[in-house]
Amino acid sequence: MTSPAKLKTQLRQHFRQQRRALSPAQQAAAAEGVLQHIEQLPGWPQRRHIAVYLPADGELDTAPIVQLCRLSKRQLYLPRIGAQGLMSFALWAEGLSLSRNRYGIAEPPLSEPSLACDDLDLVFLPLVSWDRRGHRLGMGGGYYDRLLAEAPPSTLLVGLAHSIQEHEGLPSEAWDIPLDYVLTDSELHRCRNRQN
Repeated sequence: MTSPAKLKTQLRQHFRQQRRALSPAQQAAAAEGVLQHIEQLPGWPQRRHIAVYLPADGELDTAPIVQLCRLSKRQLYLPRIGAQGLMSFALWAEGLSLSRNRYGIAEPPLSEPSLACDDLDLVFLPLVSWDRRGHRLGMGGGYYDRLLAEAPPSTLLVGLAHSIQEHEGLPSEAWDIPLDYVLTDSELHRCRNRQN
């Protein structure tokens, strides 16, 4: 029998290859497509403090969401990896110069304040794969799971994905933090969330 860890590794390879195979036109269409469903998120007009990510390795591009948030004067936050390998969400003011972390991902400098999870209204998470129960397969570092373990139900956790990244019955372990919703170019799916 395959262990959950080994199965996750196999699925990671498969779905990373799938999303990298999408053409630039498919990637751009998917990024724009999520905007057709974003206003269906509960309380969307009132959600003012929003964490996003900068895409890498074929992840769904957040640029259209960022633009929408900037136009509606919402505060944006980006993940930042600290010296001890712990992640936080740091303020991302428009025009702020970003620096590259050890993974080559741009993040706000240490001079920018962090926001506690319970002060965030919504977190958009990257993912490698997802299922309709709210399980999320990430890159394997556990950064989001550790950070969001104490997130209150009022902080909405929304995975952003290409439709092709769905996989029924993803393996899940005790420390995996479930999603409230998954937003793709074709739908907003409500998962079995943390309030159930």
